[in-house]
Amino acid sequence: MGSVVGKVSNVSLNRRFVETDDEEEARELLRLLVNAHYKTVLDTIYRRRGNHPDTVVNPDEITNETFLKAFNNRKQIGEPEKLLEWLIEVAKNSMIDKIRKSRSQARRFPFTPIDESSVSEGTMLRETDTEQTEAEQEQIAQLLCLLEGPDREIVVSMRDGLSQKAIAQNMDTTPGAVEKRWKRLKIWAAPILHHLEALIDCLPKKRDRNVMERYFLDVQPFSEITEALGISHATVEETVERVIADWKKAAKDNPTDPVSAMVKKRR
Repeated sequence: MGSVVGKVSNVSLNRRFVETDDEEEARELLRLLVNAHYKTVLDTIYRRRGNHPDTVVNPDEITNETFLKAFNNRKQIGEPEKLLEWLIEVAKNSMIDKIRKSRSQARRFPFTPIDESSVSEGTMLRETDTEQTEAEQEQIAQLLCLLEGPDREIVVSMRDGLSQKAIAQNMDTTPGAVEKRWKRLKIWAAPILHHLEALIDCLPKKRDRNVMERYFLDVQPFSEITEALGISHATVEETVERVIADWKKAAKDNPTDPVSAMVKKRR
């Protein structure tokens, strides 16, 4: 094989990588691509991983897998001049797949009953490292994305291990009022969380789906969604509020199948 020369960003070099039938040449070209683009792909994953731990999103692992996919699928890379963009997109999709796979392993949200026995144990949500899985922690984060005001305050307090009595004292209310609010919250929040991905998939507008995927499945703040999708902060906020309101109504109308209620609403 002749020596590989030229800058890795050169389109002709990229073209040689995606078109060559010589495995040895392809490996040498891949080495140059890794030298040139590894840090860019790695940094992209670090920026977009949010609070997901290495056990869910391992940036080095995903980056290595991305370059391996480039090698194995180089003949399917249609535009050599956009090779870096291809690598970044593959890495992002791999990250999203890993996040969603981790959630699919624990679909049931850890809603525990509020009663005196649970309160006497000092908590209404399990929140210790030994009792709660990473998937459950992510679902608590998703629950918080649904809520605002007193409902959000109650769940935050529960996550932090406060008893029903302590929450009531902090909110200047009664334990009975806290319990009633929690029960009302569960009626509509649990169906949404149990059908979250399907509810997102059934949204008719692509932009709405993109916003809600990033907000709930990737747990991205509004600022990151605004930057990633190129839309205003106000648009992101309006989308989230509008869709949650629709989901809440659908969950109350049909707790066992809020997705059908959403589809019926569109007809």
